Amino acid sequence: METVWKIDSQGKLSIFKASVGTHVHDLSIDKRDIIYGWYNSYEPRTEKHLRSFWKISPDGEFTEIVSLTENVPSGMSIWRDSDGNTYSVEPWSNERRESKIIKRTPDGKTSLFAGGNYGYLDGKKERAKFGNILDMAFAGDNSIYITDTNRVRKIDKFGAVKTLYPTDDAQRNQSQLFGLTVDKQNNVFVADFAGRRLLKIDSSGKTSIVLASDKDWSPLGVATIDDEIYILEGKTYESKSQGNRVLKISSDNQKTVVADLKDSNKTSNSLNLNDKNPQPQTKENNNLNSIVSNENQSNQTENKKLGLYGIVGAVIAAFTAFAFFRKNKFIG
Repeated sequence: METVWKIDSQGKLSIFKASVGTHVHDLSIDKRDIIYGWYNSYEPRTEKHLRSFWKISPDGEFTEIVSLTENVPSGMSIWRDSDGNTYSVEPWSNERRESKIIKRTPDGKTSLFAGGNYGYLDGKKERAKFGNILDMAFAGDNSIYITDTNRVRKIDKFGAVKTLYPTDDAQRNQSQLFGLTVDKQNNVFVADFAGRRLLKIDSSGKTSIVLASDKDWSPLGVATIDDEIYILEGKTYESKSQGNRVLKISSDNQKTVVADLKDSNKTSNSLNLNDKNPQPQTKENNNLNSIVSNENQSNQTENKKLGLYGIVGAVIAAFTAFAFFRKNKFIG
């Protein structure tokens, strides 16, 4: 929820970025191997929803891009395409009147990429409607794939939105989609937590099951490196224990657990911290005892499945890092 973990090329697990008391959500890595992340917090005293953005260079230098604030610049996000454009889902509120994807260029120019009123509708640019967008991945042609209220949807570079999965309401009601990624062949892999499976949507639109999780486990996030697939799994609702693990599927379909985080809270003090990665000291950090997570605020009246979104938000899209970084692998 609050720690960025690193799995190096030899499989050693260590803390790359220690907790500072706020939730670490999505991570991404650009073509220069710079890691981007954000913090999400809620301040009960002022009822403010706060967010900040930061980056870490390959040698571990930490830089705060935007300090904790409730007024994040439009289009600012860690979701970025190969050209350095960032994409944010706005407005960042629970009113559910609008849901738009805003594009921000490296020089700060913003524009509507797609979306308008809150809901569900395929179409081009402002005609399209989005619900709760949980994760975002980019293909080589700069099209975007998203998980949106248990749907997988594709947005081409012109802003035209098309739903890829599910093909009927029965599939949608049985699924709970979180993290996703796109490989070099434009195959989409998506974690279906409720279905306890990893789905693959190939470039022709055909859906298949890549993985059926072991008992007590279910996928939260996914990433690919060459012909290997890495899946972040968490415990199911029925499990009596807690924890996460990373499962690798090799090119010959062999499955291997490459990291087990079930005891991470107990063992974190014994792992080596990255001493080149000092934590930012801000007035917000000094008042962390009064800051708690807000990620489940919008879901309190929804069913039990939606109640997991806040937890999943802290871990799923960290796997975006896998798609770009071959020597080291990061888990948020």
